[in-house]
Amino acid sequence: MGLYSVFCAVILLATANSVHGGDSCTGLPGLLNCAPFLLGSVSSPDAKCCKSLKWLSQHAINREDKRELCKCLKVEDLKHKGVILDTAKALPRLCKVQLPVPLVPDNIDCDKIKAADEE
Repeated sequence: MGLYSVFCAVILLATANSVHGGDSCTGLPGLLNCAPFLLGSVSSPDAKCCKSLKWLSQHAINREDKRELCKCLKVEDLKHKGVILDTAKALPRLCKVQLPVPLVPDNIDCDKIKAADEE
């Protein structure tokens, strides 16, 4: 099974089996549109990828949603799925989307994330 197939299978399985059932988690399969970029197959994200990222940013607005997204991304643990960390870090900037949490939230305590009006 190729790296792309493994990436896809893990994203779908973890999302389907996640104890976190909020909108933020259900949007994670949209990241499959970003797999070619995140895995280094292409040099820039396409419109579908950026649209998926924008969806995530629009559905993680309040404190609970942001924490949920953070926890879902931690479960996905993209850095151990062949994702090139520099591309994951660059993706929001390249798509001109501001995410409430990084795609690879390594050193973040998800339970301490605040809503925009609490910061």
